[in-house]
Formats: sequence, structure tokens, C-alpha cells
Amino acid sequence: MEVIRPLKLGTLSLPDSESRLMCRTILLDMLGEATISVGDGDLSGVTGLVWKHKNLSLATVYMPRTSLRLTAHGVGTPDIVILRAADGPLLVHHRKQSFEMAPRDVILIPSDTMSEIVLPEGGRLDCAHLPHAAITLARESLAQILLQPFSAECLPLQLLTNYAGYLLRQDHQDKEHASMMVAHFYSLLPVLAQYVAKGTPSAVLQGRLEAIKAMIEENLADGSFSIADVAQAEGITPRAIQKLFSRAGTTFSRYVLERRLVLAKNLILADHAATPISQIVYSVGFNDLSYFNRTFRSRYGIRPTDLRRMSAQIP
Repeated sequence: MEVIRPLKLGTLSLPDSESRLMCRTILLDMLGEATISVGDGDLSGVTGLVWKHKNLSLATVYMPRTSLRLTAHGVGTPDIVILRAADGPLLVHHRKQSFEMAPRDVILIPSDTMSEIVLPEGGRLDCAHLPHAAITLARESLAQILLQPFSAECLPLQLLTNYAGYLLRQDHQDKEHASMMVAHFYSLLPVLAQYVAKGTPSAVLQGRLEAIKAMIEENLADGSFSIADVAQAEGITPRAIQKLFSRAGTTFSRYVLERRLVLAKNLILADHAATPISQIVYSVGFNDLSYFNRTFRSRYGIRPTDLRRMSAQIP
């Protein structure tokens, strides 16, 4: 009788180089070749669990509690990957779209092209890989739920994650039992699609948050732009706006600061030496040059002037 067992990987004493190799190996089949950037420290001590069936792969990776950025280059086939960060927020950048999820929220993304996955607080990352050969019957349902953040409170999602957790926790399963559980897993995808089709409260809240983010993008250059301006335009209270951003694992002010820093960095890299850095700083909404320099260095680990000098040396 063929038996399927979860594979336990890593130890608390695993050095950084071996931890990186382990993470890349786990992610290879799911998201393609991946590079991992660590904000502070290294990846020493990573552990994980992997469960593999021909129609479904599951992984839980326990990484350090520090900022982590995974750049995955895609597997080249129209597979699907389900992602969840258990210990902190999860940011996903796929093509020209960006998504922010609160802890334990879930998103499904295509794995055929490059994606950037950010865990600002590190910690546990859960992944499920659905190969394209196995999702033929569920493809119509999947099209409705791809790139749709799901709240951890979504009941169909809880069933889905419970199935995945069950498979990872079992010491062993015979092939017939494992195949039955995988079939049940796939049967829940249409239920999840129905949940989206009904216009759930979670989807409504996400839509409002995206509208607020669009307003922020339009007003980044305005140094006086504030949460009060958004509240007035949206007809809701500042407290309600803070709750929306809190659910996404951030705050209004932190999100605005991050967007201004990203815009400033892109302008510095694109402009080389044509425009003074101080002019760029004020053009993206900063009112204090010293504050910008401190926050920029804290965020990117390099001074703006050094970044410009380095970019100018690249042919």
C-alpha cells in the first residue's frame, strides 16, 4: 500500500545558507525560482512541513520574525498558489496589482508569472499549490476567486484551510484516503466562488480600501493631505478608515509614508542627477528633508544620495 507522509524540514540550528536553500526548494515547485531578502538578520533556524500529492502540494514554513521579501519568477504553467501569512500581514505584488492582507487572510494567485511576496513581520507562511492539470474542472470557479483577498472569517475558506491543516498534521495516509481528501479540497472551490458572487462584506470593505488607496495615489504630492480629507470625501469617519487599514496590517499614515518613499526612490533611480533630490522630496509630499533622509535610510538601508550615485554608475 502506497503511503503519503508529511516531510519535516529544517531545525532551529539550521544556518542561514541552508535555510535559504530549503525555502527556495519548497517554493520552487509552487512559485518557480525564488530569491529571498531579509530585512534584519538572516534566515537561520527555518523549519517547515511539506505534503505532496500529484494533484495538490501543501507547505508551512516557519521563518524568522523579521521583514522578508520573496521574489518568485513563476513556474511557466497556469498553476494556482494559495498564500496565507499566519503571524502578520501579507503583501502580494502580481503584475500591476498590489494586495495587502491581514494575518490569516488568504489570496489565490496565478504562478505562471513573477510575483513579489512580502511579510513585513516575517513568521509563518502557508502555501498550497494547485497544478493546472488538476484544476481543469474547477477552472471556472477559480477564475472568479483569483487575486481576491479573503478574510480569515470566511466560512468556506475556513473549511479549505482546515482540510489543508488536516493533511499536514497526519503522520501518514494511504494513497486512496489522501486522494479523497484532495477531491474534497477541490470541491470547496465552487463554494468559495459562490461566496464571492454574493458580494460578501469582506469584498465590499476591500473595494472601499482600494478606492481610498487610489485617492492617496492622486494626492501623494500634497504634503497637507490627511486622513480627514479622505474621511470627508468618502463620507466616513477617520476611525473607520483606520479600521480598514488595520485589517490590512498597517495604518493610514504608514501606508502613505510607504507610497511616498517608493515614489521618491523610483524618481531618484530614473532621474539620475537631473533633478535635485530635495526637489524630488518635496514633489512627493514630504515637508521635511531631514525626516525624509532618516526614513528613507531606515526603509532601504542606504542614503538617497548614495542610491543616486550607485544608479548613475550602472550603464
